[in-house]
Parts: sequence; C-alpha cells; structure tokens
Amino acid sequence: MTLLYLDTETTGLDPDRHEVWEIAYAIDDGPVLSSFVAHSVVGAEPAALRINNYLSRFVGVPFCGVTFEIALREAAEGATLVGANPAFDAAFLRARWGVTPWRYRLLDIEAYAMPALGLSTPAGLSKVAESLRDIGFEIPEPDHSAGADVATLRAIHLALGDIYAGVAVDRMNGVSK
Repeated sequence: MTLLYLDTETTGLDPDRHEVWEIAYAIDDGPVLSSFVAHSVVGAEPAALRINNYLSRFVGVPFCGVTFEIALREAAEGATLVGANPAFDAAFLRARWGVTPWRYRLLDIEAYAMPALGLSTPAGLSKVAESLRDIGFEIPEPDHSAGADVATLRAIHLALGDIYAGVAVDRMNGVSK
C-alpha cells in the first residue's frame, strides 16, 4: 500500500469558495516535494493568509504548479492519503481537480495519535509533535508551510508506528537503557 503524506495551504476553509495555493507531498519514504500553485486570492480569508504567512512566503515567488500537480495526481492514484485532517486537503484537491484518484480510506494522523498519547479528542499537529518530542522522538516542528508540515506528518506517523509496535514502550514508561 502506497502512503502519500499530504498537506495543502489554502486561502480559507471552504473548498467551494477558497483555493489551494501551496501543496506538498511525499510518497512513502521519498523526498518531500512542494510547490506553489496557480490560485486567486479573491474572497480569501485574511485569517487564513495570516496563519500560513501567505504575504511573506508567496508574493513574488514563481510557481511550477502544472507539472507538479500532474505528478501529484499520478502519485495519488490508489494511494492512501496521510494528513492532519486529510479530509480537508482531499476536499480542496477534489474541488480543484474534479476527481479523487486516492483510496477512499484516509489516515488522519491527529486521530491516529489519540490512543498512543492517551488523548480523548484529536490534538492539533503541533501538540502531537510536542507530545512525541516530550517522550524522546525527534519530530520536526510544523510551521504552516506545506513542506514542513509533510515532514512533521511523516515523522509522527513513523513514531506512532514504533509506539503501536511496542518498540517505544520502555521510553513511554520512562525506562532508559
């Protein structure tokens, strides 16, 4: 099964009114690939642009969107999307492309982390990363850039895999070797 770690940055929260402006992904253990993509800021939510630092990151930066998106669509074919609320990213890509080439089951890292971290509700990506760092895992800090967030997603997924496999039981119990 192919895992496609994915994150998008958007001009708001509604895929019917707002647009993707940055996409990053990684296939399994491959490199993180990221691109700014063609979009409009008409109707953009100022809060969304502030959170993802749009004005300091995008303005004046060239994008390579078309070939990047073709490669992403091909990579997504039959893959399982892994994300922090991947339904959000999937909805934006579905609105953008008109198709859903990925598998119908999505892996939400924030929900996947709940039992491992003893949470009763999903925590945000930053909180999950912080909790895993607190028990000794090396997890990069997410920063609301698509590329950094994909690197964080993958590191969290691998750390949770170790926890669920029992590899990190001693570390979780405070036992050092």
